[in-house]
This record gives sequence, structure tokens and C-alpha cells, in this order.
Amino acid sequence: MTAPTTARQRALPQDFAALTAADIMQRDLITVLVSDPAHQIERVLADAKISGVPVLDHDDRLVGVVSMADLVRRYAEEQDLPADSDYPAFGDDVDETEIVAFDRETTLEACAGDLMTSEVTTVGPDTGLRELARIMVDQRIHRVLVTERSRVLGLVSTLDVLRAIAV
Repeated sequence: MTAPTTARQRALPQDFAALTAADIMQRDLITVLVSDPAHQIERVLADAKISGVPVLDHDDRLVGVVSMADLVRRYAEEQDLPADSDYPAFGDDVDETEIVAFDRETTLEACAGDLMTSEVTTVGPDTGLRELARIMVDQRIHRVLVTERSRVLGLVSTLDVLRAIAV
């Protein structure tokens, strides 16, 4: 009696084994700068109908990702403070080095650098689709940025992987 075939053992199309992240990645990405204010990020996400964007420094290097969840989390934290609280309002005890680091405008509004997740899963353009899919499953993520020397080349989503398999 043979063991039942699991999803990990299932044979995939022959071409799938040869495909890389560069072969299926989305190349026209919307990004924001680390100093972009929250209201601008909200507009970018809403206008593009996307749930997150890579955050770049002023040398176009990847420093993080900011998502709708990050924005919602920030607003929820701000709303938990009672109106008559003695706790200083956001920005009252801002570290001056942070302002310089993010090249923030004079406004005290949160910027991408304040909101972003800096631990981002990335792969190189030559990463095979099998490895890429395994990373996405193991880390329970739906998007992986494709980078080379901290420069964003593209993005692979679970939908991109499914399209590659379905061909």
C-alpha cells in the first residue's frame, strides 16, 4: 500500500522547477519614502487599492514595509488615550535624532519610518519558485519583495505563484 500524496509531494509542472522570482515578479511597484507622512501613505494605498508598500530611504534602499494594518494599529493606539490624560501628545517627546534620521517635515505627524515594519522577508531574483513558495508557506506571508543589494526589483505574491503553477 502506498502513502497518499500530500501537497508537498505533488508533482508540479516541469517548467515550474526552472522558474525564478525574477520570472514572475511584479515590476511596477508603488513605493513610499521613509519620511512620507501618514496621510500621504493612506492616500497612496487607497488610490492604488493595495494593502501595503515598500518603504525606501532617500538612496532608494529598502528599509521596511508599511501596511494598512500598521496605519490602523497606530490610530487604535492613539485612540486609547483619554482626552484629559496627562500623557504627552504624540511628538511632545520626539527624539531629535529620529527627526534627522527620517528627514521628517516640520509637522509632528507620524511618517513611514515611524509606522513601518522593518523586518521584511526578501529573496533574490534567482530564487527558485519552489523555495519561494516554501518561504511563503513557512512564514505564512502572502508577499515577498525581490531585492538585490537592498534595492527593490519587484514583488511576488501568492497569486503570482498560483498563476505560474496554473499555466
